Amino acid sequence: MDEREAVNRAVAEHLAELRRRLAEGRSEIERQRAEVGATHQHMAEMSRWIEETDRQLTLDREWLQATANE
Repeated sequence: MDEREAVNRAVAEHLAELRRRLAEGRSEIERQRAEVGATHQHMAEMSRWIEETDRQLTLDREWLQATANE
């Protein structure tokens, strides 16, 4: 193998490695996007739960105050 062939082979190997790393990077980005989506959904559900709990506590306080005044 002459010098030119060696350089071409080195470039081809380097490009193959870059393509592999790029594919891994894309996979990692997709994985992280899925995690962000799941976290967003979880936070939305927690927010709804907090609001529901707050409403129920308000109703309970009102009921306790009403029964204490009777």
